[in-house]
Amino acid sequence: MEGTCGNCSSDVGGDVDPVTGIIFPVLMVLIAAVGITGNSLVLHIIFRHRDMRTVTNSFVASLALSDIAMLTMCVIPTATVAITETWKLGDFLCKAASYTSFVTVQATCLTLTAMTVDRYYLIVHAVKSRNTRTVMKAVVINVAIWIFSSLIHIATYVFSRIEYKEEGQFCERHFPEGEISTNTIYAIFAFLGMYAIPLLIILFCYAQILLQIWQKSTGRTESAQAQSRALRRKRKITKMVFIVVLLFAICWAPIQIFSTWFLFNPDAASDANMYMHGAFLCLAYSNSCVNPFVYAFTTTGFKKYFRQLFGPCCGSCLQDKSQTTVPVKTKTDRFTSMKEESSM
Repeated sequence: MEGTCGNCSSDVGGDVDPVTGIIFPVLMVLIAAVGITGNSLVLHIIFRHRDMRTVTNSFVASLALSDIAMLTMCVIPTATVAITETWKLGDFLCKAASYTSFVTVQATCLTLTAMTVDRYYLIVHAVKSRNTRTVMKAVVINVAIWIFSSLIHIATYVFSRIEYKEEGQFCERHFPEGEISTNTIYAIFAFLGMYAIPLLIILFCYAQILLQIWQKSTGRTESAQAQSRALRRKRKITKMVFIVVLLFAICWAPIQIFSTWFLFNPDAASDANMYMHGAFLCLAYSNSCVNPFVYAFTTTGFKKYFRQLFGPCCGSCLQDKSQTTVPVKTKTDRFTSMKEESSM
């Protein structure tokens, strides 16, 4: 996370460069526009339609909220700084942008982890999960994630400030220095907590999920047809969650690796490295605008409501060819099945 928002302005200065001063800002503005629009539509669909208020979609809503916050409070200021080559947004926005970048990425990581653990619990402990997985519990988990993410990175707000240099004024983060660099310790802590450790937990859960899906039965009390339907639903939603996690891992890996390398090689600054830094930033930011497309093309519920929103202009692209009539279910499991199917 080092250098992804609040202190990214320290990378610019001097003569206007067509890449860092024009191309990167334009890309960032496009990413912000698409991402804010797409994630706002996702939130609209979830809160507007009762059948979309499921456990999985509760986590989806949290992800959409974190993406909107990232795009608004971090991507747009970053594009502004790239154009003006100095920070002109004031001290409060300097602190707020740096703080938001850490909080939103932390919330995203923890939400993806919670989604994966939820998938693990649903599939590996299928019978037990029927009575314990509720939307209210998912909402409580999401609120706890946001509170934890907000508290654990409060130091970024406290120690971010405007630095005045010959080239201009820049928003940077400076921790108190001691025998060991506090900034280095915090950067390593952020890398582990906001990328490495969550992904390890996710990989473990998916390993267990794959074993359960491909090698074991989903239950013994249901008919073979009911088992097949349940397994298809679980596979479909699990696939969606996996794609979202994979995209996050791919989009954020380059900037995480680059920032960690640059942290221990501060003298490696060069035009080529700054171009790489800008490209990696754009890739990381693009993760905040791709999730709505994943939902629109992989889940039945979002496909239906996106078709209603956009009508014939893109309805054929989102046509669910595999959609079939849902058979009648028993009274005891109809509500749970409908709620889970609606998130597909």
